[in-house]
Amino acid sequence: MPGYVPTIASQLLQALGVVLILTAFWMLAARRLTDYLQAYAVQSIGVALVAAVVGVLAGSLELLAVAGLTVLVKVLAITGILSGVARRLSVQRDVRTALNLPTSLLIGVALVVLAFLVSPSVVAPSTFLDELPLAISLALVLIGLFLISSRRHVLAQVVGLLTIENGLFSGAVAIADGMPFIVELGILFDVLVAVIVLGLLVTMIHRHIVTADTAELRRLRG
Repeated sequence: MPGYVPTIASQLLQALGVVLILTAFWMLAARRLTDYLQAYAVQSIGVALVAAVVGVLAGSLELLAVAGLTVLVKVLAITGILSGVARRLSVQRDVRTALNLPTSLLIGVALVVLAFLVSPSVVAPSTFLDELPLAISLALVLIGLFLISSRRHVLAQVVGLLTIENGLFSGAVAIADGMPFIVELGILFDVLVAVIVLGLLVTMIHRHIVTADTAELRRLRG
């Protein structure tokens, strides 16, 4: 039975990789901020499960601790903070996008294909899934960048930035069995602090300018 453990773990990590990609497309198809935040929460749960699976397979208590902290910081704290900001902004309408839904999804597919085409040339040796974690990590980073550039609401862009971080984090865990615990703890803390600061900034901008749409904010430049 132990001989089958790597295969089972590999299949589970592949399934979690599919979940991460699907949550990225959920964001691309989202129209309300609540959809973005729900997709980010599910994506962060997927990242935590990746860390937990790799931690069990590698016998690393640090990765299991990181998985638990990921749930606390990303799924509960960060999602809760951004949800509170969205409620204060009273955002009930659709989030404006630079491109329509079909175009966004097609670009998302192209970015995923690009990530899978590029990753085999940069395969890291001795990984659980060869180039697959790198491809999924790169796909999340590219889609996160696309979200930042194509979404006009500040909070939607923040979710794009967090998607990039999730991609880098999941890739580091799956490819290199994680980073030193103090580094991972520092990253989670930095992300939490950044979200708190961004949340306060967005609230202040909306309070004084009555909008959090970047297209409207650009018109205010003198």
